Amino acid sequence: MSQPAFDADFPPRAPWFGGDLQTMAAVLSPPRFSLDDLEVEALQIATLDGSGDVLTGERLCQPGSGKSAGLERPTVVLLHGMMGDLDRGYMRVLAGAFARRGHPVVRMNLRGAGSSRPLCQRNYHAGFTTDLEAIAASLAARADTGKLAWIGISLGGNMLLKAASETTFIEAADHHRIASVSAPIDLVATANRFSRRRNFIYSIYMVRKIRRLGPMQPGRTPAEIAHLRRIETIGELDKHFTAPDHGYGSANEYYLANSAQQFLPDARIPCLVVSAADDPWIDIDPYRAVPWAKNPRLSPVLTRTGGHVGFHGRGQRDPMYVGWSQAFFG
Repeated sequence: MSQPAFDADFPPRAPWFGGDLQTMAAVLSPPRFSLDDLEVEALQIATLDGSGDVLTGERLCQPGSGKSAGLERPTVVLLHGMMGDLDRGYMRVLAGAFARRGHPVVRMNLRGAGSSRPLCQRNYHAGFTTDLEAIAASLAARADTGKLAWIGISLGGNMLLKAASETTFIEAADHHRIASVSAPIDLVATANRFSRRRNFIYSIYMVRKIRRLGPMQPGRTPAEIAHLRRIETIGELDKHFTAPDHGYGSANEYYLANSAQQFLPDARIPCLVVSAADDPWIDIDPYRAVPWAKNPRLSPVLTRTGGHVGFHGRGQRDPMYVGWSQAFFG
């Protein structure tokens, strides 16, 4: 097992003490991070399943860097989490941090998210890795792109860790490395943890997003839209929509088929895997159960604190996963 020289016991930055405050920091004190100084190219990428759905994204780079930047340094591809999009705070922070180091950065909306919503009949899910293959192949076909380095946040991280063992994804491009932050690698455990009474505030937050965004998906019947507006839990969304929409007989079948934990031992791309013991959404025990030593491509960073996509460390402007990813990518 490769052991990165990262501080897994970093001291948290005041006032973000404990997993809940680390998690809520992005909402209570959203990052003010401008990307206005970067060149931006809008992207549209066709999916591979014959649906006609189109993924949308942006390629950002330093002004005047030209085509050579993507050949000298890996292009960093960013994937958001559940109910997110390319403009979430963590996506902006990562995009700015890597672009200013000279990397071209591609930040993507997953299928049905952000500006891809009106262009898609289907939605992404935790294991929808064929869309990652489409992104990889599209970028690899560009003359200004060499290696690809990937960062997946939460659900996007689970997708990447699953894809890291899949031949079609691996062969679609020249992959450098992968970083995953706060991924729900055991979806059953995550569903059970998220439904706990102590997480009711988070559940309400996510359910309100579902009620607001779900009915905007093209192709929904009036009955489905009415049901989406009555959704009470993430589990109900997966049972009545995510699983059947993608051919699974139940939410549990969907969870078991797409949890990245089972695929990690077979990863064929170097992976940095970051998670925190005090993450209120993601159970750390599935991470501890992974046989890390059996695959030298895996570099786990399991921290004492950090919450869910928090990792706000003392003396650091950016979340710790930014620096860890930069060091891992080299």
